[in-house]
Amino acid sequence: MSDLPGGALRPPPLTRRNLLLAGGAALTAASVTVGLAGCEATSTDSSATTAAPTEPLTPVLLGQQVLLATYERTLAAFPELSPALSDLQGQSVAHTAALLQAAPAAAAQVAAAAGSTPSASASSSAPPAAPPTDPTSAVADLARAVDTAAGSLRAAALRASGELAALLGSCAASTACHARLLGL
Repeated sequence: MSDLPGGALRPPPLTRRNLLLAGGAALTAASVTVGLAGCEATSTDSSATTAAPTEPLTPVLLGQQVLLATYERTLAAFPELSPALSDLQGQSVAHTAALLQAAPAAAAQVAAAAGSTPSASASSSAPPAAPPTDPTSAVADLARAVDTAAGSLRAAALRASGELAALLGSCAASTACHARLLGL
């Protein structure tokens, strides 16, 4: 190696021998890396290698099911709210059904998490919550759940593309209107 002007070193000439040595070194490094990666995967957690990645819409669908369970809980505790809430609940059921159909992989993950089929009742996957104490606080709790669902749908719509983005955006807009109607 000789020095070039400016203090830079000239690399050795490319010969067949240097090329073969470099290729062998690269192959050895790749073998060691693959071998170590295999050891790490088996030594840490075998379920991590078999678990499927979470679908982007799985959290949205879980949120929709929590929302539906909140509607059910509110209407069960205060049937007198049915005239005001049943249409909004029906629209939320329709949104959830459309999303389940549009995202079958996410629907399967939600069903697996709930231990049921994708078309099962939303209350089966919702966490148990304390019953509302009065109609006013029940509607306020429901309004917060609706607002949370609208935000989740809106964020998912911004990440999605094509027809799915349009569906999510439509559901988000409708759900945001529900929040306004409920007082938020």
